[in-house]
Amino acid sequence: MITDPVRAEYEHRFAMYDTDGDGYLTAQDFTDRARLLTDAVGEPADSPKARALGAGMRHTFEQLAALAQVDATGRLNREQFVAAFARAGTSGTLGQVVGPSIAATVALADADGDGVVSREDFAVVHLAAGYSAAQAAEAFTALDQDGDGRLLVEAWPAE
Repeated sequence: MITDPVRAEYEHRFAMYDTDGDGYLTAQDFTDRARLLTDAVGEPADSPKARALGAGMRHTFEQLAALAQVDATGRLNREQFVAAFARAGTSGTLGQVVGPSIAATVALADADGDGVVSREDFAVVHLAAGYSAAQAAEAFTALDQDGDGRLLVEAWPAE
């Protein structure tokens, strides 16, 4: 059983990923979300960063669909999404499910391409993604494992 705060977070994610607002998630919702993020930071749609984010998002959807025992060409409702995320968390596979999309999001946040993501650059992407400033700060702190106030793109391999 998942706690109420964790459920609320997963339901929030579901709402953000449901780009067409139909109450279901499909691979297209994840593709559209990647496009929304790249557009928000002015990244060209055909750039390596945009392609990596699209691939990472598709991977996440496919993994969640498999955990929900839904065909990758199908769709997930909110309960299936929440259960799949919870299953990934309890089975220790959450990193495999979201790792490529996290790596691509960190790379997208590297606005100047120097391999380092500042707290501010990270916040720009997360605010565009629909998170609050507090949620962006919390996510950055969780990813900043050494506490130096920066994320190294190379520390987040895409595979």
